[in-house]
Amino acid sequence: MNRRAVTRFAPLLRGHRRLLFAAGVLFLVAAACDAAGVFVLADVVDTALDASSLAALVPLVGMWLAVTAVSSGADYIGQVTAARESEKIVLTLRDRVFAHVQRLSPAAHRRRGIGDLVVRHSSDLEAVEHAISSGLLSAVVAAVNTIALVGAAWWMSPILTLVALCCVPPIWVLSAWYGRRQTERTWRERDAESALADTLQSAFTGHEVTLAYNRESAEQSALHRRGREAMDARIGLARVEAGFGSVLGFAEILVTLAVAVVGVAQVRDGALTVGQLMALTGYLAMLYPKLQELADVRLSLAATAVSAARIGELLDEKPRSTDVDGAHDLRANRGTVELRGVTRAHGDRVVLDGVDLTLPPGAVTALVGRSGAGKSSIAALLARMDAPSDGTIRIDGVDIASVTARSVRDAVTLLPQTPVIKAGTVADNIAYGVADATRADIVVAARAAGAEEFVTALDDGFDTVLAADGLELSGGQRQRLCMARALLRDTPILILDEPTSALDDDTVADLIATLRALAAGRTTLLITHDARILPLADDVRELADGRIATACGSGVCGSGVCGSGVCGSGDGDGEHADRVMHDRAEV
Repeated sequence: MNRRAVTRFAPLLRGHRRLLFAAGVLFLVAAACDAAGVFVLADVVDTALDASSLAALVPLVGMWLAVTAVSSGADYIGQVTAARESEKIVLTLRDRVFAHVQRLSPAAHRRRGIGDLVVRHSSDLEAVEHAISSGLLSAVVAAVNTIALVGAAWWMSPILTLVALCCVPPIWVLSAWYGRRQTERTWRERDAESALADTLQSAFTGHEVTLAYNRESAEQSALHRRGREAMDARIGLARVEAGFGSVLGFAEILVTLAVAVVGVAQVRDGALTVGQLMALTGYLAMLYPKLQELADVRLSLAATAVSAARIGELLDEKPRSTDVDGAHDLRANRGTVELRGVTRAHGDRVVLDGVDLTLPPGAVTALVGRSGAGKSSIAALLARMDAPSDGTIRIDGVDIASVTARSVRDAVTLLPQTPVIKAGTVADNIAYGVADATRADIVVAARAAGAEEFVTALDDGFDTVLAADGLELSGGQRQRLCMARALLRDTPILILDEPTSALDDDTVADLIATLRALAAGRTTLLITHDARILPLADDVRELADGRIATACGSGVCGSGVCGSGVCGSGDGDGEHADRVMHDRAEV
């Protein structure tokens, strides 16, 4: 992991350093006891060879068992402490990343894909934690243990210690080479995992369409292809790790053999006792795992650098609509909305080009236009989910860029095109936008939205638990729950984004009264392609080529301005407008 990543994520250790340090001390105590145990074992062996009675071994055996018990206890407490603090760090980092991602626009979420965001919030976060806490702690403990073991071995036999250390330089060079390969393979593995997660998410959410079009085999093939890519990436990563492990294992065997040959020669020459040779062999058996651990940490840091970069990408993406310094809360009363010269561009593509639009208080303004014309972009701008490239948006004369985004959203209720049902009870879904709503408030909102009848018919009524997306309900029922949610918020400004899309005539007819109640007394922007609900509008505007066309007919569309096909073709120079006005009067 590079210095920038360490600098960026190291502050996460605040509040955890003391306990992580304590865990490190416990690991060192355990290692010291292990080293002392080897010394004691050497004395046990030498005493057993020289003593005439086994009774002389009892004190040494008792000491050996006591040292081993202390080592085991210290290691256990250290591991539990380190694991607890590491998980706390993961939790803190996940909260921080999630909070940032929540501030990004819906477009930014769609661009990355749900699967990719999930992988970054899980595997990548854990890898970053390993680098800055548990992995770093392991490296420090392994380094201290290595120095202590080398010192003890050198004290007993400098010659054998030099023999044991002769392979360290080649191992270090190999770890650098394998580290570069590890970085490359980890990028491929992380990208493949993200693509696989995206494919799964798409397959599960679109299961109904898959069945309807008999595309099970196509989805299976797509999943198999992504799975194969992920498998190949993981196998490539495993080859690097296994290759490095095999090289280290082979080197350890060679060094152990060399130590045994030289050690036996020293025992024959009287330079070492059998017990000392056993102790040295024990030290070397402990030394090489520590050397391997250091090399593994170096290898894992190459992998965690990839995860740190992926998390950094998320944190470096700036939200487009942020609060300015000194921003105050908006106090919306009448709910007059004005867009003046609003432009929004995505790269070289201009979506909105100098849009001027006024939404009068208490009136319903319908916005029509072809798909992709930018109607939903206007909705996102009004709700401060995005910011214009140029121009201003005012609510009751106040530029919304000068106030807090949260207060703007407290004044604006958006009913998205796709009904969003959260995993939880029906009551929880209706009260999603009002945390302190009472059960009575929820029931009143459901009744006003025409949802009470079908809700009470459910097994547990308002306490019925719904799965995410609420697919156990019909489209009309999901829409009514979302309308009840919007009613409960009771904001002065309302945005209805295609509220009747994909609904049949009977369902739309049933929803008209609910939509009328929802819009009553509110400044309402009705984004729609649906001529069936245009009679609700007091005025109809068309968005074409990034600009707002002139008003359509006498308050509603009928002059033929709209090229969307929603408003008719202007037959009879206002005949259509008259018919729509008559229909609206009946509504």
